[in-house]
Amino acid sequence: MGFCYITMNKYFRILFLALFFLPVSGHAQLFDVGVPDTSLTENNILYRRSYRGSVFIHSSGFGAGFRKSKNLNAFKTRFWYADLLYTKDLKEYKTTNYYYANAKSYVYGKLNDVAIARFGFGGERRMARKPYWGGVEVTFNYCGGFSLALAKPIYLYVVEYTGTSPDDLALVVRKFDPNNHFQENIYGRASFIDGLDELKPYPGVHAKAGFNFEFGEYAPVMKSLELGLAFDLFPVAVPILAFNDPENLFTQIYISIALGRRYN
Repeated sequence: MGFCYITMNKYFRILFLALFFLPVSGHAQLFDVGVPDTSLTENNILYRRSYRGSVFIHSSGFGAGFRKSKNLNAFKTRFWYADLLYTKDLKEYKTTNYYYANAKSYVYGKLNDVAIARFGFGGERRMARKPYWGGVEVTFNYCGGFSLALAKPIYLYVVEYTGTSPDDLALVVRKFDPNNHFQENIYGRASFIDGLDELKPYPGVHAKAGFNFEFGEYAPVMKSLELGLAFDLFPVAVPILAFNDPENLFTQIYISIALGRRYN
């Protein structure tokens, strides 16, 4: 009889404990059911690779770029990139010939339109990591590589005499010549395609560095703002304005906006 009492008492204690923990485990299971909070989970993952596209303005023009990166660890990244930008001389001044009706605007003295293509490699160092719930991450990046400047001659609409009478005038397309074309006989700039077959390459090198500020709550999606300084150096000077010395060194302060994605 004593044995049965002890056994029944044991079963009652087991049943009591089961009834006590059942609601707790039921509530825990209830909260676990459904779609998990993937944003917090994915924000804690160290993604190995990423890519981004950007647009930027700089102190003498504008451009666009693409970058592909690989994380070496939680603090260091290596990447390759390609940029294409348009640059101009800061002394350029757009004007119009008021002697002629409907004249087109142009930059007097401009010899060439100049675009620069950059290809290079670089590194990135994380300065301040973004919290897993979102915020701003700060990184410092440095890079350099090959530059190729392409200079396209400027063509203009020019008023020329075709006879002996002052009324014998014709509007013709001519490559800008500072010795023969003046504000009095320039009607305006010609089409951009004029001179494309006369592109002249100027190979060189470049280096740039900047601080990147990445914001947003979802780690796989990259949204960032970058501020930096860039240098392009060309052994052969690139002519832009007729009345200025050609330039070997182009220095630019830039600000870019980028969108991209991380993945493994």
